[in-house]
Amino acid sequence: MYINENSKPTEKLKAWYLFTEDFIAGTTHLTNEMIGVYIRLLCWNWNKRCKGIPLEPQAHHRIANCITDAEKKSCDQVIKEFFIEVNGHYQNERQLQEYLFITKRIEASKINGRLGGRPKKPSLNPPTLTTTPTNIPKTKKKDNFPIFWKDITNKVSKGIAEKNYKNVDKEWIEKPKELAEMYNKYFHSVEDKRFAKQPAYWLSAKKYEDQEAEKQNGNTEVYPLRLKIFKQAIKDKDNSSFVTSFANQHFPDVQRAIKEGEITKEQAIKYLNMGNRL
Repeated sequence: MYINENSKPTEKLKAWYLFTEDFIAGTTHLTNEMIGVYIRLLCWNWNKRCKGIPLEPQAHHRIANCITDAEKKSCDQVIKEFFIEVNGHYQNERQLQEYLFITKRIEASKINGRLGGRPKKPSLNPPTLTTTPTNIPKTKKKDNFPIFWKDITNKVSKGIAEKNYKNVDKEWIEKPKELAEMYNKYFHSVEDKRFAKQPAYWLSAKKYEDQEAEKQNGNTEVYPLRLKIFKQAIKDKDNSSFVTSFANQHFPDVQRAIKEGEITKEQAIKYLNMGNRL
């Protein structure tokens, strides 16, 4: 997920969006203790306006309320799997992206409120009668989902996809053909289609924002972060289910890392479990 490292969130929000389906799918390999630690870390960071979790182990142990050695080990594993270092702090990519998105919308609402919320001054002239009919029919909002659905190649879970399309950001909801093109490009880039997101969950996860950001920035912001995770997993000889899932989701980056000599094909097979794809 694309992260704007120069962003400085300022809004404090009490509510936090948790995409339950993605959360459950991404934590199936964790113990209940690890899940509890993970949620504590996410809640603490959200309350701190997503400014990041300190890098010092004793700091995130304290934040997650880890006392025993086993609890501290669970905390270290969660940090390693679900957080990356950004500007001297640990951040969860998905959470930071959501925070920046929400604060941006709040600021836009404030601006709109200032522009349209002022009461009009009372007129000194009496109202004049007009012959304009009062029962003007409302203009029906255009439904762009059929256009999107017609153009995509992977037509599954249409009902959920239609529901999620209605929640797409306003700037994108009027671009069904462009969204379809972006989804198709994403779908065809995933070599093993078992790991490709369905259109419904691609929309709900706002993956179109990731692809737009990568297009604008030449993918220079995201690849180094993913490469760091690959190399750390190889260094630690960590071939957990998380590493396998992450590598499969970003297989083009694995191929790029091998091509550029950052990792070897043998390392990718042994530690990233890429034997069925390389």
